[in-house]
Amino acid sequence: MADKVQEHDKQVLHKLGYAQELSRRMSGFSNFAISFSIICILAGGISAFPAAFNALGGGGAFLIWLVGGILALSVAFGLGQIASSFPTAGGLYHWSSHLGGKAWGWATAWFNLVGLIAVVSSVDVLLYTVFFKGILLTDTLHTESSSFR
Repeated sequence: MADKVQEHDKQVLHKLGYAQELSRRMSGFSNFAISFSIICILAGGISAFPAAFNALGGGGAFLIWLVGGILALSVAFGLGQIASSFPTAGGLYHWSSHLGGKAWGWATAWFNLVGLIAVVSSVDVLLYTVFFKGILLTDTLHTESSSFR
């Protein structure tokens, strides 16, 4: 039964002009494109820099970003070492389960989810502040001091 389903799927794909394949390799550009999309440097960096600059000044923002970059690189080197030892598609959750047990895999998944929610929320709040409160409402209402600020 399963063979008939797979054969039917293969025929449908061929009719649509696709070959049935699962490529397990990525080019350097594809890897960069996915990584760049995930970290969202444009939205996150553009919206986070004014907050850091206003809180710490230029020098403080530079030092914090430099320290953060070094810490991020150290995590990336560690993850690269783990990935070379456990080359699987599961990523963080799978590695955590292998190295620390199922509880660590579960905790890693939840910490990652909470982190993603926090990052998306911070970007959204800062972009809302810049675009809607700062630009659009001021220009629309033609006033500097309004109850929206």
